[in-house]
Amino acid sequence: MKLIKGIASGIAAGAMLLAPLAAAAAPATANPAASLSLQGARAGTATAHNSKLGASVGTTTLINIGILAALVAVVLVATSGGDSSDSN
Repeated sequence: MKLIKGIASGIAAGAMLLAPLAAAAAPATANPAASLSLQGARAGTATAHNSKLGASVGTTTLINIGILAALVAVVLVATSGGDSSDSN
């Protein structure tokens, strides 16, 4: 019984390791929903002036600041309004 469990575990582990490899090696097929895509429908235009917003600050820094602000807001909303206790 122990041998069968070991073999089954080995086969399962091998399948998990080889599944992404097999998916990457598979030939790419045409996307059936490609005709519904609006990929080429919108074209970008050039801007007259360059944006200076965040020019000296990296994009990841701005994203991290936004995530931190969102977390602080969630904590403040979750903890507000709890000043009236029942024991007073």
